[in-house]
Amino acid sequence: MGVVCGERKNRVKKVEGQPSKNLMAERRRRKRLNDRLSMLRSIVPKISKMDRTSILGDTIDYMKELLERINKLKEDELDVGTNQMNLVGMLKELKPNEVLGEKFPQGMFDVERRNIDTRIEICCAAKPGLLLTTVNTLEALGLEIQQCVISCFNDFSMQASCSEVGEQQTGISCEDIKQALFRNAGYGGRCL
Repeated sequence: MGVVCGERKNRVKKVEGQPSKNLMAERRRRKRLNDRLSMLRSIVPKISKMDRTSILGDTIDYMKELLERINKLKEDELDVGTNQMNLVGMLKELKPNEVLGEKFPQGMFDVERRNIDTRIEICCAAKPGLLLTTVNTLEALGLEIQQCVISCFNDFSMQASCSEVGEQQTGISCEDIKQALFRNAGYGGRCL
């Protein structure tokens, strides 16, 4: 009887001391699971309830919705790509003068001024570095670009709103700006 009583005391000591390895592993597993469920809850926008099955179900629904959006975007992208290829094919068939119009064989340069505000519109043949040199030319003339729309699809096109830089308000004429941009684009002579 003394031996049986001693074994019982040993079992009691193990239970009262450190928890078993299995119990600790199970606690770590549950903590990781709860942490990941919390992360899911923070990522998924529409969680209906806070229990595990609702979180997982709402996440699955959200993933399905995202996959549908991706497929729709891919379909739209294919449609746009086909339309762009058709447009490129049509433009390749046109001669450069037909794209710009017969009345602008050397491009179009339009400058309009109101007080210190200047509106510039350029449409001409594209060449490497034209945008950079155009911006540098405008800065050299004392104009600061406020808003600008640029297109370099087939030719160079730029519409810009500029204002004169504070101290450098020189009052340069529209004609001078137009001639400077015309020369910058690589055309000799004077712009009409």
